[in-house]
Amino acid sequence: MNNPLSEFMGNIDEMTITRKTTLLFLIMVVGMLFIGSFAHMSINRIKNNFDILYTKRMLPTSRLENLIDIYTVNVLDTIRDIEKGSISAKEGKVVIALAQELIRLELQEYKNSLTIDESDWLIKLMFSWGLGELEHRAPAKLKEEDVLISRIEMKIHTIDGILLNMFTYFEKNHPKAAIEILQNELYPSVYSINIDITGLINLNLEGAKQGFSRTQSVYENTFEWIVVATIGTISFAALLAIVLLQNIRLLHARLAKMVDAKTKELQQLNYDLEQKVLHEVAQSREKDKIMFRQSRLASMGEMIGNIAHQWRQPLNAMVLIIQSFQMKKMAGLELSDEFVEKQANEGIALASSMSQTIDDFRNFFKPNKDAKIFSAKEMVTYSIKLVQEYYAKAGIQIYLSGPLEVQVSGYPNEFSQVIMNLLSNAKDALEERNITEKYIEILISKEAENAIIGVIDNGGGISDEILDRMFEPYFTTKHKASGTGIGLYMSKQIIEKQMNGTISGTNISYTFQNGKHFKDCAMITMIVPLEK
Repeated sequence: MNNPLSEFMGNIDEMTITRKTTLLFLIMVVGMLFIGSFAHMSINRIKNNFDILYTKRMLPTSRLENLIDIYTVNVLDTIRDIEKGSISAKEGKVVIALAQELIRLELQEYKNSLTIDESDWLIKLMFSWGLGELEHRAPAKLKEEDVLISRIEMKIHTIDGILLNMFTYFEKNHPKAAIEILQNELYPSVYSINIDITGLINLNLEGAKQGFSRTQSVYENTFEWIVVATIGTISFAALLAIVLLQNIRLLHARLAKMVDAKTKELQQLNYDLEQKVLHEVAQSREKDKIMFRQSRLASMGEMIGNIAHQWRQPLNAMVLIIQSFQMKKMAGLELSDEFVEKQANEGIALASSMSQTIDDFRNFFKPNKDAKIFSAKEMVTYSIKLVQEYYAKAGIQIYLSGPLEVQVSGYPNEFSQVIMNLLSNAKDALEERNITEKYIEILISKEAENAIIGVIDNGGGISDEILDRMFEPYFTTKHKASGTGIGLYMSKQIIEKQMNGTISGTNISYTFQNGKHFKDCAMITMIVPLEK
């Protein structure tokens, strides 16, 4: 005869890993469901026993204690107050009537609690399914409880009669007879009924102890069954897991041989792929180098364009200086030392400015430059000085207004370059539009923690089409021979990225220092941080 356990293990061994895993999972799920269902059922039993214990024993006990309190406090204390003369018999009768009503209500509630079935919830469920017959038993304690209730009801009726007689004597103005009934009949009756109520309370407490014992028994049985079910489920699952692991080991051994063969193929494939990757990386690096060179060439081209844009005005001024010598000679005028020195100084200043422009643009993109504290008005004055005479020959008057000590934090050379750009753009606008009276004014002021520098010209303002694009790179309204569109873009980069400020353009009406007022004026406003 074959061993059933051996047959079962053999059947399991023949299963696939998927089926074994599924079976293991089902065993764990069914075990957990069983444990959870049993625990839930046991908790319901415990809750049912607790509800019965509370509603049939503890709550009725509190009602019996209320009866004692009513007789002791509401009845006896009221009678004593009447006896002492603290209250009248009529007032006491009202209080006693209320107390009697409370006594009847409490007693009736207690009697209603006796109808609660104390049978176990599970046993009642079994009986409802027809698995047993419900036994109607009347325990001895229950009979004794009925006797006490009947006795208490009789004594309540007796006390009510005594109280009626007593108040009748009070109403007939026979207080001595009423007090005699109070002392000889009422006090003993109240003490007697309190003794019976106390006995009934003791019976309820004994019933509560029995209910607690039943609840404790349900708890212990629940714990034992949960432990047994848990151990059984874990044991069976562990046994199946051992078989499953054994099969996995055998499968792992077979797979290991296949993996070794595939590994050699993958190694060769990886080697070939690595060579291809190295080739692609080398090509990518060459492309990066080419793009880097193109980027550098583009930057150099932009730099050269900026220098050309900034050199155009000084070169024109130097040409005028050189032509002044030629004109003097052609006119037959003497080249005085004073004239030569003056023109030479102007040329040297322009050459220095051009050299400084090269230095400024050479250092423009260097990230290691340190910010400095400088006077905004001094740098504006310096910038105006470089072009003032040349602008005066073009009929342009430049004004400067603002406090002297406006210290800002940033890069003075680049700031001067911005001022030169803005002056140059203002000059071009005045000349292109053939303005008769040409004025440029630079305003310097402070607001909160910022310095505000405004460059205003009366060149007719900025058109709406240009206003939104004026700071874009290579955007210009001039001919390519006279402008590259990089000046305002570079100015924006300097003010916003290097000096943490803002720059914007707008149209205003303005009155210049000489009192002349113009409706259409262009204003470029720069806001840069003050010295920290």
